[in-house]
Amino acid sequence: MIRPTIPPMIPYAIGLLRSIPPARMAGLVALTLASALSEGVGLLMLVPMLAVLSGGALAGGGVPGGQLAAGMPDWVAGASGLLVDRLGLGGLLVLFVALVAARAVLNYRLALAQTRSQYAVVDDWRSRIYRALLAASWRHLSAMRQSDNISLLVQLVDTIGDGIFRLLMLATSLVTLAVVWAAAFALSPLTALAGAAGGLVVMALFTRFRRRARALGGDVVREIGSLQGEAQEALGALRLIKSHGRESAAASRLTRNVFALRRAQLAMIGTTAGSRALLLVGGAVVMALVVYVAQAQGTPLAVLLPLVALFARSVPLLDTLQTGLQHWSHALPAIERAEHLVAEADAAREPEWPAEAAPRPVREIAVEQATVRHAGRDRPALDDVSLTLPAGSMTALVGPSGAGKSTLADLFGAMFAPDTGGLSIDGQRLEGPALVGWRRVTAYLHQEPVLFHASIRENLLWARPDAAEADLIAALDKASARFVLDLPEGLDTIVGDAGRRLSGGERQRIALARALLSDPALLILDEATSALDAENDAAIGRAIAALKGQCTILIIGHRGALTGMADRIVTLRGGRIAEQTDPHPSRS
Repeated sequence: MIRPTIPPMIPYAIGLLRSIPPARMAGLVALTLASALSEGVGLLMLVPMLAVLSGGALAGGGVPGGQLAAGMPDWVAGASGLLVDRLGLGGLLVLFVALVAARAVLNYRLALAQTRSQYAVVDDWRSRIYRALLAASWRHLSAMRQSDNISLLVQLVDTIGDGIFRLLMLATSLVTLAVVWAAAFALSPLTALAGAAGGLVVMALFTRFRRRARALGGDVVREIGSLQGEAQEALGALRLIKSHGRESAAASRLTRNVFALRRAQLAMIGTTAGSRALLLVGGAVVMALVVYVAQAQGTPLAVLLPLVALFARSVPLLDTLQTGLQHWSHALPAIERAEHLVAEADAAREPEWPAEAAPRPVREIAVEQATVRHAGRDRPALDDVSLTLPAGSMTALVGPSGAGKSTLADLFGAMFAPDTGGLSIDGQRLEGPALVGWRRVTAYLHQEPVLFHASIRENLLWARPDAAEADLIAALDKASARFVLDLPEGLDTIVGDAGRRLSGGERQRIALARALLSDPALLILDEATSALDAENDAAIGRAIAALKGQCTILIIGHRGALTGMADRIVTLRGGRIAEQTDPHPSRS
């Protein structure tokens, strides 16, 4: 399907405005109208003041100065004359100042309301995106580039926020412009129509600039994602970069991304500045047209000067309108991307976690006739695989990289459902919420443990938030991680970014304690000791050996100490089970 060159602005605008609470939106509308009316009335107040300063009244007839009312609409002349009679020049000046002060207060409150509304939209979108990602299936998430999601959450959502702010400013400018032109129409209909027509022509001429802004917005979105991805990958590979002396090359790659982003941003600024310069010229042409038409009509000075003031005010309003449209066009690619990500994540949404955990297996855990295909690959990751894990047993999955070991482990852990086949507990197939609920009694221990920049206590409580301190200590004991209690801060020790204040073995043992804290029915060890020294390998091996018979254990990895403890070794090749062997035939 061919996408339109320019996405529909109005549906996106309505979608964003719905993020603003109704009460706040009502306040925005009221403040916008009040601010616009105060400005229009304030400019109309120039008519009676100029009449007085010109030395005449506005009553018409034969009184001196009656000529000033010639060419002025009767109701304007009558209202102005009434104000002059009742207030005099002093009263008119006081009323004018009061109107300006009222408008200043209204604009102050309007600016705060617009900013709060902008933040409300940003916060709503950031929450929507994050929740959509959290609720999506692991299979969908694992295929995504997470740096793109981070750039959307951190930076591009602010671009959406700027878009909504510009949209609100645009709406304010439109309302104010309508009031200003209505005031001008009240003074001189023909002159006002000429000025309005000129303004509309000027705005129509800037369509190309708005299209250009939209294209540049897409460039900025792309370059922000590239910069975010490059920075995240480089910071995650600092050890590799330094070990190969590639600091200069890494810096050069990042610098290229920075320059590309700046080129796109400067092009956007250049487009905006160029359009503003042309708008000023167009505004001057419209102003000249207004003065010419008014003079040709024989408009009196008391009306001509307010008309000039009204149309002089129109020029910056048109500038704000044009700039707002360009910034809104610039924000559209970010909005499109956010909408697309949320729609895709919602389509891959998992069932909600059930209130109760899945039943623990009594006899077996089985993956039956499972086939898994990944997008962009010719061969399936798993091809009609069936494997049963007896309850309380220890099974090792071995095989070359890409054989399907981690995919099979993910099926046992219910991280996602296979394309065909499924997961069964004691002969009962798990589907929907029941499949998600199985995760409550499943725990993973990965090769690179995941620890948050927080205390050891907080990292442990991720698995079981209601655990008492005695439970934490018991889990540490089971994981051969009692060293934690000997640290100066004990459980309250901050582990640092990704746990880097601890050694690799210490991180892995804390991660094992966290896994055991949930009392799992199935424990999956994914290359859990492949990167550890002999001492830590032995410590974790002792902890795992003590768990035999207490839970079902699935080991992924090459042959080693953990594999040697297994009751059975299953070899995978090309997404199929090649063989199953007993490493301890003498026990049979």
